[in-house]
Amino acid sequence: MRNKQHNTLWIDRWSKYIWTCYMQEESKMIFPIWYLLNDKMTYFNIADIITRYQIKSIVIWRPKKQKDIQEKIQDFIKSLNYIIENQEIQIHTVEEDYTSVQSWEIVSNFKKNAAEDTISAMLILERWKNNKS
Repeated sequence: MRNKQHNTLWIDRWSKYIWTCYMQEESKMIFPIWYLLNDKMTYFNIADIITRYQIKSIVIWRPKKQKDIQEKIQDFIKSLNYIIENQEIQIHTVEEDYTSVQSWEIVSNFKKNAAEDTISAMLILERWKNNKS
């Protein structure tokens, strides 16, 4: 019988894209999943990720000062609760500050692209992991 892992999914939701990565709880390693289009398939795609990566907690980025985006994130979380309601999955929010600057330093030899935003999502999850410990 396969050992069930308890992994954490990171979601960075924007109007057009949703950036994702996950952390293996056992090893504490963080891996990019890439991005999803924020469209009518969003919740189906997230449900697939939850199953595929054996997700037991979800961390969602939330801006510290932008109230309009905070409200959109809260609506997103309410909808997300519908797809996880029968599962034992916890949702956490974390405020993000300046990870885009830090990720740009990592990929500064390239144009702004999906890699920069994916690295930014990974950095935010790393911060959350360190604060949780």
